[in-house]
Amino acid sequence: MMNEETAIKWIEDIDIVAAMISYTYRSVQKHFAKELAQYHIGWGHFAILMSLYDQDGRSQDSLAQSKGFDKTMIAKSILRLEKEGIVYRKIDQEDKRIKRLYLTEKGRKLRPEMERIGFELNALLLKGFNSDELSSAIESVRKIALNAAKL
Repeated sequence: MMNEETAIKWIEDIDIVAAMISYTYRSVQKHFAKELAQYHIGWGHFAILMSLYDQDGRSQDSLAQSKGFDKTMIAKSILRLEKEGIVYRKIDQEDKRIKRLYLTEKGRKLRPEMERIGFELNALLLKGFNSDELSSAIESVRKIALNAAKL
């Protein structure tokens, strides 16, 4: 891994958006790994938790579809979250084929910390932007993400 000074020089000199996005992704993953280590979870688990904070009781399939995650990845992540006592699965009473995901008390208690981690990371990534730049940056990244969704 390159040191910070080398990375900054490389980022300042490169004009390849995909390379910058890749570097940003790896940096975000490293940050999440450090922040979430004490909870024995990673980025995928974090994304699942944030979705369940918005809508507890979601099905595994709807969760996979809404986040663009692979169903196998969701299933493995749920097993880990169950093992950590953060979520549990319950079979839907109306459709026995559907497994719904619910937060445990431990999972609900983690919400303020998970939100803090997410907000702080967002603030770090957007540090130094004024309000006009911030709005423009969000729309530019959104356009990139929408283009990537079509790949």
